[in-house]
Amino acid sequence: GGSKLLPKDAIDDQARLEQKGDISSSLNGDDDMLDVDDDDDEDDVISLEEKMREKKAIAKMRSQGIRVVSAFEGYAYDYGMRVGDKLVAIDGQQLTERTSVEDVRNKLRGDPGTDVAVSFLRDGVEGTNTVTIPRTVVKIRDVKLATLLGKPTDGIGYIQLSGFASETGRETRNAILALQRAAEDATGGERSLQGLVLDLRGNPGGLLTSAVDVASLLVPKDSDIVSARGRGFPSVMYRSRVDPILSPKTKLVVLVNGQTASAAEIVSGAVQDLDVGVIVGSDRTFGKGLVQNVEDLPFGTALKFTVAKYYTPSGRCIQSTNYKEGGGLNAEDGGRYKARRVADRDKQVYFTKNGREVKDGGGVEADYKVDAPKASALEVTLLRSGVLNDFAAEWSKKNVLTNNFEIDDATYKSFQNFVLQKDRAGDIKLDALYSPPIEQLRRTLKQSEFKGASRELDALKASIMRDIQSDFDKYKSDIKEDVGQSILARYLPESMLIERGVKSDRQGKEAVKLITSGGNKFDTLLARNVNPMDPGDSSIRTASSAEEDGAGASLKVKW
Repeated sequence: GGSKLLPKDAIDDQARLEQKGDISSSLNGDDDMLDVDDDDDEDDVISLEEKMREKKAIAKMRSQGIRVVSAFEGYAYDYGMRVGDKLVAIDGQQLTERTSVEDVRNKLRGDPGTDVAVSFLRDGVEGTNTVTIPRTVVKIRDVKLATLLGKPTDGIGYIQLSGFASETGRETRNAILALQRAAEDATGGERSLQGLVLDLRGNPGGLLTSAVDVASLLVPKDSDIVSARGRGFPSVMYRSRVDPILSPKTKLVVLVNGQTASAAEIVSGAVQDLDVGVIVGSDRTFGKGLVQNVEDLPFGTALKFTVAKYYTPSGRCIQSTNYKEGGGLNAEDGGRYKARRVADRDKQVYFTKNGREVKDGGGVEADYKVDAPKASALEVTLLRSGVLNDFAAEWSKKNVLTNNFEIDDATYKSFQNFVLQKDRAGDIKLDALYSPPIEQLRRTLKQSEFKGASRELDALKASIMRDIQSDFDKYKSDIKEDVGQSILARYLPESMLIERGVKSDRQGKEAVKLITSGGNKFDTLLARNVNPMDPGDSSIRTASSAEEDGAGASLKVKW
């Protein structure tokens, strides 16, 4: 459920190899790339090792063939496809080593209503399987999961929203209504939904109008949600025109992180500025407050350009980076634009509906901060190397999934041995995060003829390897979870995997605590009944940082 802070390349397994372009040209060429001079120069030896590892990685990709990385619910998953399946034929046409992913994609596509036969091999299942899938327009749902957390009688709902497409408002509305019915059924009609956790972590945004649709489900009728202003762009204000379907008595928590951006920030900004919910996260959201249009260009290209900035109900713009045009084509900098982060001293103070201070120029800051767990160096290496998927494939050949599945100590020990064997064989490098800078330092020391220091590097590498191996015990629970998710991904739909991950999500647990705990902590965070404003005043106050010094003017914006 996006609860860990992982480097981007740790999530995009083998992205570097996949971006090499035409792999077949490297696979079927001569082996001249392995020829080196006959001297014993250490640089050549290191270069040879790197090329050997690269060749082995490409050979591994060839042997693995083209495999399913995701099977959408309501489509391929429902017809029997699973993560890890190796495609061998499409409509009877065999796939070869030269068949590219693009070739497969083109074969699968066709007119809606026609059928396509997909043949595949599955680890642990003998023979070739063939399923016939009707072609249709595939619409990927943005609501990945809607469920009740904890005891159903507690009435705490959870919705994970991954984007903002044209149907996101309708999907979110249906999800909230379903959770309200589920909460009522669990209590025999005595209580409806008591709390809702809206998970926008990792949500990159999407359509501005869809953000308005989602916010309208949560905020009071006639509330300002977002406005947009720009040069040559007509100013526009988006306002909620309908009653919210979420009761004011339902406590709302919005989960955010540094990858919550754009349209997702419009929703979180409106929730915060109107004081209808608490924003929970480790720090701030991404800070993208730009409205952009896309214009088609010749040769299948397009131009995306900024036309305006958007502003939350309090009047603040959460854009974290200011851009300035360059000096033209003949400028020394090549005419590139200049980007500068908004400095803290330049951020202005604004006020929410209840009078809480918020600032512009750097995303939406969490009201209640909870650190997200960070992945260890070993965990990052395991995710990057693809060894988790390799082990899941081997496990599937020898085991059968049961209802009480869990990664016990015996399975975890088998995984450790599997990883160490791969490391010894050179298929992966457990010290991959550290070896490049160490080897670069080794080359520099050799040029300086510092032989003693070079020997110290060998001791350092050995020490790093011992620490990495000890991390198998130190981060046992986290790695067990990763192994379990990799295995279950071959059997379960995405929604069930997300639901499983939510149960161990630290920030999610804290959100539930915030909703269910006594002592009015939730209301205190929203400044409810704490120095309240005039209940008859439906304005949001804004102020610049100059007001703190007594200079400047106070501004009231009616909404």
